[in-house]
Amino acid sequence: MALCIRDRCNGCTDCVSVCPVSAISGEPGMLHHIDRALCIECGACGRVCPLGAVEDVQGHVIEKVTRSEWLVPHISIQTCLSCENCVLACPVDALVMVFDEYHGRRIPALAFPRSCVSCRWCVESCQFSAITMHRLVL
Repeated sequence: MALCIRDRCNGCTDCVSVCPVSAISGEPGMLHHIDRALCIECGACGRVCPLGAVEDVQGHVIEKVTRSEWLVPHISIQTCLSCENCVLACPVDALVMVFDEYHGRRIPALAFPRSCVSCRWCVESCQFSAITMHRLVL
């Protein structure tokens, strides 16, 4: 399945600029389309759409959310076993493995929070329930 852009789309191109996999196409001012083969269902396009033209796979409109309200992963180092699944799953390379001197091992870290599209792939890939999503605190 993939997300869907409905005819409410005015072609503003906001969705094109935020899509991490370039799955959205269309001319400015015209109805845009999502390539189902490329879409990773992250929902970023819907969260930036000013007209509520993007629907999820169940047909529900994805509500617009300001970028500062998007959720990013928080990793519990006490629960994490450093398997790297979250880093490998991240479609935008926002997570990286870093050496943590305090714990004496490599751990995943959100190195590029502004790149995160809140897709939750890291959460889904974690076998140890070590990742939860929270608002980014700067």
